Amino acid sequence: MHPLAIRRAKAYALDALSYLGVAAATVPLGLLVRSRGEPSRNAVLAMSAVPPIVATLWAAHAEAATAGATWGKRRMGLEVVDDDGGGRLSYRRALVRNVVKIAVPWQLGHTVAVGAAFGGFDERDPLTIAATTLTYPLIAVGAATAFWGSGRGVHDRAAGSVVVSA
Repeated sequence: MHPLAIRRAKAYALDALSYLGVAAATVPLGLLVRSRGEPSRNAVLAMSAVPPIVATLWAAHAEAATAGATWGKRRMGLEVVDDDGGGRLSYRRALVRNVVKIAVPWQLGHTVAVGAAFGGFDERDPLTIAATTLTYPLIAVGAATAFWGSGRGVHDRAAGSVVVSA
């Protein structure tokens, strides 16, 4: 196991708690839409994209800022740096990192849940089946690559970043 694996896992758990706050903040929007009648599957999918997008932008901003870390990483004494020299990560690279780490798996999970709620498994809906097929292997590969070997997750490799002790 990579020496920073446990600290990274704890940092991610702390960050996930703040992302739950983002998700909870969208409840009034959902209630408003629901009050106007039964929303369509596409409307629910679109609304479900709001929390992952906000969380992704929030994390990218934090990792490209001076501290180079999200709230959870700062608490665990970690920072994200450029893998080519160890400097601060650019916003573009931080955004790529967090799209791969947060937005894609989270929205794939939402796609599965929404598909299931709208009968996607019973109807053998291709989007529901494809999202289901991709979700858990993607999460497993992301976690495995971050915790073993070099400790650089798929998201780090995509962005050219590395997590180090601050």
